[in-house]
Amino acid sequence: MAAVRLGKIHLRWCDSCNVPVLEQPSCSRCSGKTREVKVTPPGDARPAFEHDVRTLRVLIDRQYGEGCGNKVIPESRIVLLNKAPDLDRMDEVIVGGHVVGAMRFDLASGEKFLPRPRAAIAMQPVLRKGWVRVDDGAVNAIRERKASALAVGIVDCAPGMLPGDDVIVLNGEGRTVSVGVSKMSSSEMQEKRRGTAVKTRWVADGSECGIDESSRASWADAREANREVIDRRVSEATVFIKNLVEDRGLPVAVSYSGGKDSLATLLLVLDSGVVPKMLFVDTGLEFEETKRNVFDTARRYSLDLIVESAGDAFWKNVGLFGPPAKDFRWCCKTCKLGPATRLIQKNFPEGVLSFIGQRAYESESRARKGRVWKNPWTPNQLGASPIQKWTALHVWLYLFDRDASHNILYEQGFERIGCFLCPSTDMAELKLAKRVEEGYSKWEQTLRSYSEAKGMPDEWLRYSLWRWRRIPKSVLESIGVERVEGSERDIQNDVDAPIEFHGTEAYSPCVEGISMEGVFTQSLDMKRVGNLLNAIGDVTISPDGRIAEVEKITVFSEGPVMIKARNEQELKAKAAMLKETILRAMECAGCGICVARCPKDALALDGRVSIVEKLCDHCGSCFGPCPVVQFREDQLDI
Repeated sequence: MAAVRLGKIHLRWCDSCNVPVLEQPSCSRCSGKTREVKVTPPGDARPAFEHDVRTLRVLIDRQYGEGCGNKVIPESRIVLLNKAPDLDRMDEVIVGGHVVGAMRFDLASGEKFLPRPRAAIAMQPVLRKGWVRVDDGAVNAIRERKASALAVGIVDCAPGMLPGDDVIVLNGEGRTVSVGVSKMSSSEMQEKRRGTAVKTRWVADGSECGIDESSRASWADAREANREVIDRRVSEATVFIKNLVEDRGLPVAVSYSGGKDSLATLLLVLDSGVVPKMLFVDTGLEFEETKRNVFDTARRYSLDLIVESAGDAFWKNVGLFGPPAKDFRWCCKTCKLGPATRLIQKNFPEGVLSFIGQRAYESESRARKGRVWKNPWTPNQLGASPIQKWTALHVWLYLFDRDASHNILYEQGFERIGCFLCPSTDMAELKLAKRVEEGYSKWEQTLRSYSEAKGMPDEWLRYSLWRWRRIPKSVLESIGVERVEGSERDIQNDVDAPIEFHGTEAYSPCVEGISMEGVFTQSLDMKRVGNLLNAIGDVTISPDGRIAEVEKITVFSEGPVMIKARNEQELKAKAAMLKETILRAMECAGCGICVARCPKDALALDGRVSIVEKLCDHCGSCFGPCPVVQFREDQLDI
């Protein structure tokens, strides 16, 4: 998959101390030179905790034989994981300042270790599985041209290998020539069949060494080696915080999620001499460990904690909307955005400066967002991130230096902290969530019930395909199926699918000026549509209830619409208002954001919003930021 560049890659290594060093050409511990560590962008490396190291060693032993794991990851080493783009989860494994392989979660077969030459060379003395030995005459072609190992050149191989297995290719002396992926089974190789036996991924040119087992290091050494860079980063961040607080003159809060980034942000605000309020939105889908961390942190630093809860909003709405998906995240609107908006409006009516643990290395949208921003949903909130340009390793070194008590989930294999059933989570982490969170069993039962009601195939549950409304072709190919029946239902007749609007691009001349024709991709609930059209003007409904008209806008229950206007500017404004009205009518999640904007108290909220017609004067104040109309996950931070 394509590399994603979100900022400069700061990772370097001090070979004398055997520790990572960020940014600097020299080590703060020994003053020795550092070198660049070549990793896949965005280069947001993080520490591998003991759980991660154990998992890796067990995985390597399973693939290549007992003792191989300890050869690749010797005792008392600093190990880093660098998340790389892939269909699911893939982490590059960094030992001794080199990428020695990757731990990849395959949707069909589970976790695998993909070795690179350094790991293969380290394993040579104890290698028992996953190897082939080639004729010495084939070595030069493999090394010089990155040629594949052909079946006719295989001298010997380990038993039990299958197509798709990761394989180490050895020469006659048992030295690593390359690493790659098997295209045949062991028995097929031994039969000397024609064709490719091992497709080459990485070549060992003969100059590489293995992994030094003698040079030990600790995170205390790493903290010392990074003293200057962390002090410099902290100094810059605290000055940023102080200046912003003084300049804006607003109450100060820290949005706390229970994750590492919000913890680092909180500590930086405290380091700057500011005592903030702590804000926490309980989505109703939080890990128990996360909630425990939130309350423990507030007590530890004697801070006022303000909590807004979504309660059981998710479970009330899942029957209506169906499972949330990467391309249909209705849950964020009901469980995070609504409560977040209420929290700000209730507690900070005059405005608030919220410091948020947002980092550019997390996503492209957050990289574009900048360091200070206005929340589009709550205009009285100003968001700011002191760690916008920090990598994950900057954050962790700072937390280690402060001896901060972080969320224990990070030490149980989790890379990020969020809702335990988030559809944006990879399958590898969902399996972890199932193991540690009791509430996940309720979610599995909900999925089973939905699957049975909709007639979904076994693959839909087995591979967590509920995470997409439109399943990517690459995902289907990875599990060996062409399509999943029921997963790509006709949107025109599927009330569970998100409604879309398709309008004409050209404007047709008409008597009054210009017009537009269009269609919504669902039949419309005309009772709700007719009610909410009052925001635009006085509404007329046909006797059969199938047609509504307002201000030269005509809406038909089957989905078609016609709009007339005097000029292009007015036409565009009417089209935007109509689209917003229809989307609210059909997909309102009951967050209540628009209710707070109405100066006449003409909006009622009973599960979904409606207009009290006798109070509405069609002022249009209710139009504005609405999660069903314009929604991005990066705007959910409070």
